[in-house]
Amino acid sequence: MKLQKQVILAVMAISAALFFCSCGRTSSGSGIFQGRMGSGTKTEQEAEQTPQQETDKEADQTDTPLYVIVKIDTEGKEAVFEKVSNGRQLQYPYTATTRFLDKYGNSKSAESFLPGDVAEIAVSESDQELVSVQLSDAVWVYEDIVNYSIDESIGALIVGNTKYAYDPELSIFSGEGRIGFSDISESDILRAVGSDKKLISLAVQKGHGYLALANTKLFEGSFICVGDRIFEQVEPNMQIEVPEGTYLVTVANNGYGGSREIEIKRDQTVALNLDELKGEGPKVCKITFDVGVEGAVLWIDGKKADYSKPIELAYGVHTIAVEAEGYDTITEKLVVNSKEAEIEIALNSASGSKASDTDSSAKTDTDTDSNNTNQNTNNNNTANNNTGAAGQNNGNTNNNNNSNNNNNNNSSQTDYLTTLYNLLTSIGNTNNNNNNANSSSNTDSNSNSSTDDDDLRDE
Repeated sequence: MKLQKQVILAVMAISAALFFCSCGRTSSGSGIFQGRMGSGTKTEQEAEQTPQQETDKEADQTDTPLYVIVKIDTEGKEAVFEKVSNGRQLQYPYTATTRFLDKYGNSKSAESFLPGDVAEIAVSESDQELVSVQLSDAVWVYEDIVNYSIDESIGALIVGNTKYAYDPELSIFSGEGRIGFSDISESDILRAVGSDKKLISLAVQKGHGYLALANTKLFEGSFICVGDRIFEQVEPNMQIEVPEGTYLVTVANNGYGGSREIEIKRDQTVALNLDELKGEGPKVCKITFDVGVEGAVLWIDGKKADYSKPIELAYGVHTIAVEAEGYDTITEKLVVNSKEAEIEIALNSASGSKASDTDSSAKTDTDTDSNNTNQNTNNNNTANNNTGAAGQNNGNTNNNNNSNNNNNNNSSQTDYLTTLYNLLTSIGNTNNNNNNANSSSNTDSNSNSSTDDDDLRDE
């Protein structure tokens, strides 16, 4: 009996030991154990999420979130944004009570907000509607960027001499759509928004379209002028890239020619049948030449001309040259496409270098230090042209066309009153190199770019 009691006590002791040992097991074991409230899995999730949630909360308290405006649909009353910090896209409805503000807090219309603008927004928690959209004053806005390049190898937009880094996912807007860097043309005008030296968004402020020429045979070898900046030799069925806008297009050759106003829209192609511009012919222009140097000799198409009286030239391209002792020779391509014209030529003192002919298609907007060309066309049908050729020797030319014919849009019977010039000469390799250096310096100094961040901030 005594032995039986000892066995029972031993069994109870072992059971108690096993029970207390089980209290020390972790949640991964089976049986009954003591632990924290809730399941072990939930506790681990809270341990993982809480630090991140606290970090986000602190960030939201210290930095106001910024949003890139993707689209504001004024008809559907919806706005689409992209969060700058993570690229997340958000869409909210808005109402007549939603406030649209500039960075100073002044009211703006919803239509005035552009894709690529960076704003701060407020949303009502109850119905998730926009309460306000305000342009951020923490960013700079740089408009009308023309002097730029894009280096995708280093991820930078280079404006003047300043580099602005961008992320590979940078939002680039054109109209209401998005594009890539490959869709940007050198002639496009850009609008950038950023902070310090970091680009946040990029938009094409003024894009380009195309002018496609048909039935070019009559004018091949001559030149076509689109507005006062594009001057190219006509080739069979050519297509020209043109910045968006409205232009007067002019062609002339072999006694025929005409003009027509066209509108180039972004990413669209306008077809132009040159047969519709030739008009009746052959036609001639009566030109009065005024050369400011006594004894100067005028050559037209390789023949000496008597410019003491008006000279008749057929519509088309002609080569003229003016030379005088002690002065640099001027050689130019002249596109004639008007009934009458007056041309005033001023010669510059010789620089000691021999002049040579150049092709008129190398048109530029840069003035040189040696000799300057100011070309003014006073005509009801054309804009003024101010042209100088970089590194080239030139004079001053004024064309005053006094005709009153304004009908230049569609009729091929109209005498189009435009005489276009592209004055180009050169004065030797040495002076060319010097003038080109000066021209490059002037171009950089007169550009819209700036190396100072203060200049990039929207005033």
